[in-house]
Amino acid sequence: MVNADSRQIYRGTRIGSGMPSEADLAVVPHHLYGFVDPAERYSAARYVDDACAVIDAVARRRHLPIIAGGTGFYIEALTGSMPLDRPPGDERLRSRLRKEARAHTVQTLWEWLAVLAPARAAAIPSGDSYRVMRALEVVLASRQLADPHMQRTPVRSSLPCEIVVLRVRRELLSQRVVTRVRSMFDRGLIDEAQTLRSLAADAPALSGIGYAEALAVIDGLATRAEALDQTMHRTRAYAKRQETWFRRMRDAFVVDADDTESAIAAVAARARERLAVA
Repeated sequence: MVNADSRQIYRGTRIGSGMPSEADLAVVPHHLYGFVDPAERYSAARYVDDACAVIDAVARRRHLPIIAGGTGFYIEALTGSMPLDRPPGDERLRSRLRKEARAHTVQTLWEWLAVLAPARAAAIPSGDSYRVMRALEVVLASRQLADPHMQRTPVRSSLPCEIVVLRVRRELLSQRVVTRVRSMFDRGLIDEAQTLRSLAADAPALSGIGYAEALAVIDGLATRAEALDQTMHRTRAYAKRQETWFRRMRDAFVVDADDTESAIAAVAARARERLAVA
């Protein structure tokens, strides 16, 4: 099993990211789970490199690589339908932005972004510090690469694969969101968020849904009930964005996943069918 979830890559995010349990991890080999430092910034380009290395290793052992996760950007980057010729990360630029963030409010940084890239700023809430900082990094790096003599990261070749999208009825999905969020808080999400913040206050891992709400409880800015409600609301909104993203994958094999066992059987049958053709 190869991870394609942009939050489950981080160490110490087992509860908040919904990482597989120890029992699940013991059933079959799992790759790219919890292997990145929570304070480290990790790109889709790096994911493609890491995932391709794992996939090649699995294939050499004559096993079928299965990529699982809901980060559509990672999946499209891996399959070659998402170009990766965007500016690479630059530590000097990030250092500059961190200094700007210490000196200015998030609103000021957002206004700076609005001057440089109005359309990009309009798509980001002015209080979303992580997305504002990331957008500024991309925009400023693009300007640095305006010099035609500077090398750009090549677009990767496509990876042949079968994409399977699991579809769950909205009502059932909403019920599962409630169950999952309550379980996250019951299992210790607040303590996990505190631990991550102690490692790095601006850790990218903390941008996952639920962590801001958990920290708000610690800081006395919200009650546990309010944090639960807000996390459920954000999770439902994220699920809708995922549905929109995967709807664009018109060649995907869509499986009704209201019943877990039936969904597993359908996916297994599809895999056997494709292997027989290959």
